[in-house]
Amino acid sequence: MNICSVLLLVTALSIPFAALAENIPNLPESIGSAPALTRVDDVRTWDPENMYEHVNGEAELLKRYGATSLTFAAYENEAGDYFAIDILDMQEPINAYGLYRLYAGCDGTEYSFLEATVLADEYAPHALLGPYFFRFNVDISGDSGGGKQLVDDFLKNFISSLSDQPSLPSTLETLQQKTLQPCEVNYHPEHVDYDLESGPGYTWTGPDGQTYSLAVLRSPDEAKRHAGLLKSRGLQTILVRNNAIIWQKADEKRSTAYMEEILKEVIDK
Repeated sequence: MNICSVLLLVTALSIPFAALAENIPNLPESIGSAPALTRVDDVRTWDPENMYEHVNGEAELLKRYGATSLTFAAYENEAGDYFAIDILDMQEPINAYGLYRLYAGCDGTEYSFLEATVLADEYAPHALLGPYFFRFNVDISGDSGGGKQLVDDFLKNFISSLSDQPSLPSTLETLQQKTLQPCEVNYHPEHVDYDLESGPGYTWTGPDGQTYSLAVLRSPDEAKRHAGLLKSRGLQTILVRNNAIIWQKADEKRSTAYMEEILKEVIDK
């Protein structure tokens, strides 16, 4: 084997373990204090084709939600404290929201920190910021200031290296205002109803206790075709306005005032 072939082989083998994806900002060298935790080993990044090496059994789910890269970094100090972070670039803020909501559910306590949304948990917090979904692993003693402090410190450093981030769609805000609990509004970038193969969209529980689904399409014609597809699969409670469609699986056979209200607000925005 000549030297050029050897160099090409070495380069190819090193690609899955690139130091850092170009679209992930530089990560801090240390976080926390008394004593600080210092980054250990290289920052590692995987793409959709090889991220199973880091999250075996979970990679297909992450790809369905739109993950384009997964970056991992770990921090330790002499006291034995450990802090690790997975950062997933989900392409779009709404994809990151969908994955965050899947993991966070409605059981935890959320708080806002700068531009990020954080699920408070001492050992395994999650966070959402623009197109990024964060998953933390915290193992610390009582002298390190708590997991929340380390999460906030990491996010502060991360956010300081970012430019302005794209915002979530106004449709999400509308739905969060029209449900009993904002945390119940989920987004599915592949199929909002897998059994119907209905494409991307939102699901939530309305004030009447029924489960609703909503899709915002590219055109009114596409919305009409989508409605026809849903009807062919047995749904009868469907309402279409402009390029938006809302439905529920309860066999009401007619739309409700609530469905009309949702579509009006979605279209007006």
